[in-house]
Amino acid sequence: MIAVISNPNALRFKNEELRWIKNELEKSGLSVDILFTQKPLDGTNITNIIGGKYEIIAAYGGDGIVNEIINGNLNGSALAVLPAGTTNVLAIELFGKVSVELALKAIINRKTKKAYYCAINSRKFILMAGAGFDAKSCLKVDENLKKRLGKLEYVLAGIKAYLSKSDCFEIEVEGIAYRTLWAIVSNARKYAGNFDLSKKTDIFQPSVDVLIFPCTNRVFGLPYSNGVLFGGLHRVAPFVKHIITDKPVLISGKPHIQIDGDYLGKSDAKLKLDGVLDIIVP
Repeated sequence: MIAVISNPNALRFKNEELRWIKNELEKSGLSVDILFTQKPLDGTNITNIIGGKYEIIAAYGGDGIVNEIINGNLNGSALAVLPAGTTNVLAIELFGKVSVELALKAIINRKTKKAYYCAINSRKFILMAGAGFDAKSCLKVDENLKKRLGKLEYVLAGIKAYLSKSDCFEIEVEGIAYRTLWAIVSNARKYAGNFDLSKKTDIFQPSVDVLIFPCTNRVFGLPYSNGVLFGGLHRVAPFVKHIITDKPVLISGKPHIQIDGDYLGKSDAKLKLDGVLDIIVP
């Protein structure tokens, strides 16, 4: 049995596609229930109720609904991804691109693999957590414009964040503290879509990749850091700290924080590898 938890507010949500998915799964001999979220965190609440009652719990939407599901109790149910959101980094991580067809084929084949997830304080994430500038960008996202503009709204939100004051904070990795303007703790290879972030870790390895951008003049630092990150030069740029670790990461100074692309708040934090789950893979 398969449960599909669907976010009807996802950017690429389509009732006809959801009906087609259900029909294709049932043609393959699988029993399918479709469940809809109505408000934030419904995915977590639904998962707490149905976890363990279905072989597979699939997320139809973006990375946000995936995050809600993993924060519930899967109770042995495998996680599957059916991409239909503004951002689908986990789908790219698994399939190389955003493809409902590839995701559907993987569910029908029912091949699973153990994937590691992390926690920041008490909240789980499977992709990444950001502190500082990119988290502030998430705060600036207008949800109404996001529905109309898609990823472009993240660009506009980033401009708003850049034009406002950004404070430095402290991040501690393996006992060494760094002053930073922007930090990313990544459990995945990809970031913000199809940008390569790490080739040294992914969701199937018990480690995270910590990128630390130095505390510098905001006016010059943020555009340069953005250019380095999205240009792929972060892997060789000498001023960017790039640390692979399986140890907890500590953040202090109460910066803005985001997880899996959604704004979490301003807080000190402890990030750590937190467990494993079964995920549907090609």
